[in-house]
Parts: sequence; C-alpha cells; structure tokens
Amino acid sequence: MAIHLLHGDDDLLLHRAASDLVTRLTADDDELSFDTHDAAELDHLPSLRTTSLFGDRTGLVIRGLEGLKASDDLKAELEDYLDAPDADAVLVLVSRGTGKIRAIMNRVKKVGEIHEHALPPEWQDKAWDAIVRDEFQRHGIRAGRDVVTALRRHAGTETNAIASQVAQVLATMEPGSAPTATHVDDVIGGHGKESTFTLVDAVVDRDVEAALVGLRGLLQAGDAPVMIAGALVWRFRALLVARGGGDFRDAGVSPGMFGRIKPLAFANFGAGELAWAQHRLARLDVDLKGGSALPAEVVLELAVIDLATDREVDATFNPLA
Repeated sequence: MAIHLLHGDDDLLLHRAASDLVTRLTADDDELSFDTHDAAELDHLPSLRTTSLFGDRTGLVIRGLEGLKASDDLKAELEDYLDAPDADAVLVLVSRGTGKIRAIMNRVKKVGEIHEHALPPEWQDKAWDAIVRDEFQRHGIRAGRDVVTALRRHAGTETNAIASQVAQVLATMEPGSAPTATHVDDVIGGHGKESTFTLVDAVVDRDVEAALVGLRGLLQAGDAPVMIAGALVWRFRALLVARGGGDFRDAGVSPGMFGRIKPLAFANFGAGELAWAQHRLARLDVDLKGGSALPAEVVLELAVIDLATDREVDATFNPLA
C-alpha cells in the first residue's frame, strides 16, 4: 500500500512505529526516500505527484495530524488527495488519536492501511516487557528476562522513562559486554541503589525510616520529585480500589501485584486512612506545582513522612487531649 495512517495514544510509540515503517518501505524499494514534516509547519500539502528525472521517488511523512483544524488548507488538500491518490507516491500520516481526523481516516480506509499503536494496559506485563526488549533491540542488544524485569522495576509503565533508562544503561556498559540486572540497578538506582518501588513499598509498610532512606537515594540519583509522587499516587489508588472491592483491572495493575497489595490495604491502613492519603497526595501535587514556597524535595519528604506514619483518621476530636 502507498498510503499509511498510524495512530495511537503515546508519542514515543508512534515515533518508533513510523520510523520502523519508513525503514521497511525503503528496504523494499531502493529508489524510495522520505521527507518528514510536522503538520503544524505546513501551509499546504507538498507535491506527491512529481517524479524525479533520475527515477528515484520521495515519500512523505506528515506527523501531528491531531493538531489540524477544519479550516486548515492542509486538511482540505489531504482529503482531496486521498480521494484520488497517486499510485506511485508513498504517504505516511501520523496522528495521536483520531477524533479530529475522522474524514481523513475514512478516506485512508478505502485506499490505504491503518495501523493502531496503543499503549497496553498497565497490568499487561508481557506487553510492557516486549516494549523494554524492543528498546534494547533498537541498540542491537538482546536483553534477558532479569534485565527486563529490573528495568521495568525502575521505569514502570512510562515509555519515555523506558527509553531514557535503556540509553543510560547501555551508555555505561563496557564495549562487548551484556547488560545485567545488577548493572541496571546500579545505574538507574543511583547512590542509594533504591528504586521507586522500594520507596513506595516502604511507605505502604508504614516504615518511615526505610521510606526516607529510599527517598533520599532516589533524589541523590536525580529522580524528579513529580515522578516519585506519581508512583505514590499510582500505588495508593490501587490500594484504595482493593479496599473498596475492585479487581486488578480497576486498579490498573497486574493480577500478581494486586494479589500482593490487597492484604496490605486492610492490614496496614485503618478506617479512613486510605481516603486521607488520597487527600494528602492531592495536596502534594498542588505543592509540587508551585503551591508551596518550600523546595520540592522538602515538600516530598514531608508528604512521605505523613503517608508512612500511622494515624487515627476517624478518631473523635478531643480539644483537651
């Protein structure tokens, strides 16, 4: 097919998919090369109907179709072209989502191929493992299961974090060596060799001392406070779902993790504590986004202490106590 539309809900996955498609198309056709444009930078559709005197052909990649407006000339020209495309031209369209390009999508269905690249649910461990393995493979490295597990323990389900941390691991490897789980932990865990999951586990275990050690290790390693806060929000949301009778799908975690944290939701938190924790995390989010005059590291440390400390939320207030 000479026309392809790629869509999905993650910028990195779309970028990877578009690059892979262009690589396959050019490998199959020695005379084909591509020019890449962002839709926001184009006033009109570049020519797709003019062939070179030397016999080679230029394909087009147009990214960011989700930003097109109904009044844009480029949108109208794309729709007109798709009504009567050139059989010898190659057009690759990339869009985050399809809500604003339904007319374009309907035309592509008739004359080309549509490729969906959606993020897998957070609980689909095998799919996320595959993303990590593919990222290593892009660098010519075959990662074993222990390496994939170690990197996911740090990066979670953030595609940008996966790509960044794979690059960090490979940049610190000796030439010709293979990555190991220990090396991943040493590089990504930082000075304290602590992962975000180690910190979150300590908070859920209500171990203030271990939580502070984990937090300081992460901060020394350069982890962003907002990312650490996000990991806390994710875990406490899962705990609240478990306490409320939901399942692993509602919590957005794997069945194995859900089975591990469900007992903790009842054993480690008294009446009202998880609801209080949600409120405390909401306040942390506001504080980290400029709502507090304190440094972000201090704001985060105070929140970790609060969340890891037992409290009687529903206790009757006694002003004389």
